[in-house]
Amino acid sequence: MAESHSGGNGAFVTGLLLGGLVGALVGAWKAPRSGAELRQVLLARGGEARRQAEARVLGERPADAIAEGKAMAQQRQIELKLD
Repeated sequence: MAESHSGGNGAFVTGLLLGGLVGALVGAWKAPRSGAELRQVLLARGGEARRQAEARVLGERPADAIAEGKAMAQQRQIELKLD
């Protein structure tokens, strides 16, 4: 009743690796930009995304928020030393 599929796992892994290889080759062949150019675009987009995230989390002026946080920390430190 029970069938044995001893070669099934090996065939699956082989197919998975072959499919990944073919996919990578087709992706590299169809890519509209060279590797160096694509890295530059991704770095620029990453930097812009970081600036937008900082603006949303810290407000429009991240440097002001950081300075305010440092001043608050120094004030709290002074308060703790007096007690």
